[in-house]
Amino acid sequence: MRQNSAVERSWERAFPFIELGAEELDRLTGAHVTAAQPLTSGLRNTNYRLELSGGVPVVLRLYVADPDACAREAALLAAMAGRLPVPRLLRADAAATPPFALLEWLAGRPLDEVLAEADGATALELAAVCGTALARIHETRFPEAGFLGPDMGVVRPMPAWATAVLAALAGRVEQRLGPGVSVAVRRTVDVNAGLVEPVWSEAVLVHADYKPWNLLVRTVPREPSDRSEDGGPARWQMTGILDWEFACAGCKLIDFATFLRDEGSRPPGFGDVFGAAYVAAGGMLPAEWRRLTRLVDLLNLLQMLIWADDGAAVGLRERVAATVEAR
Repeated sequence: MRQNSAVERSWERAFPFIELGAEELDRLTGAHVTAAQPLTSGLRNTNYRLELSGGVPVVLRLYVADPDACAREAALLAAMAGRLPVPRLLRADAAATPPFALLEWLAGRPLDEVLAEADGATALELAAVCGTALARIHETRFPEAGFLGPDMGVVRPMPAWATAVLAALAGRVEQRLGPGVSVAVRRTVDVNAGLVEPVWSEAVLVHADYKPWNLLVRTVPREPSDRSEDGGPARWQMTGILDWEFACAGCKLIDFATFLRDEGSRPPGFGDVFGAAYVAAGGMLPAEWRRLTRLVDLLNLLQMLIWADDGAAVGLRERVAATVEAR
């Protein structure tokens, strides 16, 4: 069974949703809120779509899972403004309990919803749009790989891939995998560490949650010179790259692994078009990027097994088993 975005969307929330009344919403926004809609699709933080007086739509984001992410995400959004389609930061308080940010509401539909009803040609066009945008994210480089602080500097080095995988395997994860799969994971690390570590140690800006539901898209008119008989008068455009709380300085294949995790449910060629668009936009990929991407994703799969509910854990175990068997 392939773990896909629809399944992952249905996982239980890791942190309770915070219910806020009208007075509290007015206080946090510094304005009069005329309408409030909870956004419950995320699994960690609390988000509301609000309308302020005058009909202005905004997003209120409460950083329940990782309070430090508020200042970090604010710095990233400021740095990416004008370069990438990210929401404008309107207000933030990293010292509040919990910290919060008020963000611009961006037009567009979540990519996962669009892909669910798209034909093959549309899906491939969207794959190219997303590959191009990812290349622009990875243009930002750092002197070393690691986790970012509130000033976008590296405050903690990134552990080696082999070290991180074996650390994630310990305890509950090993119990969930069982002895056979756990042994296969260790063998996979031993065999592939020399191949993965040189790529893992690179340091570009990694979104680290580059999933279709964190990407907004819409159609816009094509230029007359860009129209073709089968292409139609409209083209797809990325309008939003959301949820930067996991962003770090690290290996670009982390984002490839996240975006292509459910590639098996997409039309043939989806991943190849994504990779080709990334390269055409100036990104660079290693020769064995497909194999390396699967190995890099092994770490993320193990980390998700730490907190996933029992139902999700079954699918994750199958994905881990398939990865180490297909090495």
